[in-house]
Amino acid sequence: MTDLAARLGALLGAAHVGTDAAARALATADIFPDPRAVPAEIVIRPGSTEEAAAALRLVAEAGRAVVPRGAGLSYTGGVVARVPAVVVDTSRLDAIRIDAANLTAVVGAGASWQSVADALAAQGLRSAQPSPISGAVTTVGATAAQHLPGSMEGILGLAVVLADGEVVRTGALSLRDGPPFWRYMGPDLTGIFLGDCGAFGVKTEVAIRLVAERPAAFASFAFETADAALAVLTDVVRRGLVVRALGMDPVRGKGAAKVEAGEALRTAGAVAARAGGVLRAVRDVANLARGAAQLAEPAWSLHLTSDGATEAGAEAAIAAARALALAQGGREIAPTVPQALRARPYSIRGMVGPEGERWVPVHGVFPLGAAREGMHALQACLEARRAGLEAAGVSVSFLLSSLAAYCTIEPMFYWRDALDPLHLKHLSEKNRARFGAFPPNPAAREAVAEARAALTAVMDAHGAVHAQIGRYYALADRMEPGAAALLARVKAMLDPAGRMNPGALHLGEG
Repeated sequence: MTDLAARLGALLGAAHVGTDAAARALATADIFPDPRAVPAEIVIRPGSTEEAAAALRLVAEAGRAVVPRGAGLSYTGGVVARVPAVVVDTSRLDAIRIDAANLTAVVGAGASWQSVADALAAQGLRSAQPSPISGAVTTVGATAAQHLPGSMEGILGLAVVLADGEVVRTGALSLRDGPPFWRYMGPDLTGIFLGDCGAFGVKTEVAIRLVAERPAAFASFAFETADAALAVLTDVVRRGLVVRALGMDPVRGKGAAKVEAGEALRTAGAVAARAGGVLRAVRDVANLARGAAQLAEPAWSLHLTSDGATEAGAEAAIAAARALALAQGGREIAPTVPQALRARPYSIRGMVGPEGERWVPVHGVFPLGAAREGMHALQACLEARRAGLEAAGVSVSFLLSSLAAYCTIEPMFYWRDALDPLHLKHLSEKNRARFGAFPPNPAAREAVAEARAALTAVMDAHGAVHAQIGRYYALADRMEPGAAALLARVKAMLDPAGRMNPGALHLGEG
């Protein structure tokens, strides 16, 4: 054990300092392999902001690089060290403090969104901050660092440990007295650290806004074309009729219909529990089976959720959305998907394909007015590469989504390939046995990498922006020069030696 590892072990406890090869490799893994990745030098798991600060002071004295890490589900190299580094695993930072009276909570950056939802459900509350579908394991701090399509207004404040070990508290956590209920008093310092991909510091605590659960209504529709589905999606979002819209192409829909028996039972139980009555529960669970069969049909599907102060209000909004969908040629199908997502919003089943295929997406967040034209261009780009991708055994599907005034278009690639320890960690024992011995497929990885790059260029040409910048999506070269210079100055001020997640946001070499 190195001297630094020994000193960190004395501070945190030997059990919370990892130096074995498996732990170090897992701590720098990414969903899409990075050929320049190097294993972590040391993995530490602090149990509090104070422990994280003390540990980073030791790391600073040793001059080592630092990489913050939540669940590690990046697919843009966001938590991949390219130099020997100390990885800060936030999994022990999982405390949850709820202030129901003031509709706020302060949670550890390592708490999963699922654990937060479970804690809030008992009080009839949920987070106002949207969270990713991978929230079964994805952490609150990682979402704050990676950003998410839509608003980050649900985050009220942060505790961040800088590269030198200094603790900075922002927004709702910055005031010395009173409950942490409000983000804005003076300049928005919280915003500096949102979407930084860990380039500015290690997030240890996150204050979030809470809202009461509201009655919801659902509807789903099948369309012949992506253009028709997008026309309805953008229309219902512009009119403020839905709080969530999700679209799937025929390939993705067919995959969504393939659910293991245990997963199906858990979803049915969750849907029944939210139904509010025996008859409605029977109807909703019956819809799950009917909807799964309909999803397997060759069509684009659009899944809508509305909520309101009353059930009647939610149903009225869905009725208005239904009229728009039917006018566009939509065929109504059972609302399996939106009901299931409301009842069980989190899953990591999508980390691999239905038959264990490796998976990686590329996404663009489009202005509503550019979504349909952008989709046409993306489809044309893929069509030009279809033969090469098929020859490499790569299939592609599309996911469309919106929670606010934007549309995310997310092409996703699937291919048979060796899975990494990060995948295997989150698979069931049964699926580890089924999928764990696939051979490497470098030709497919190369084909996917080239196609992702081409699609990203198309997205950027149509005005799309990106979350989870990591080390993949362009940032500074798309910014106005003054903004790009300010970004670099903030990095230099907060991390003058360039040791905090070097290379993230393309700041410094990593």
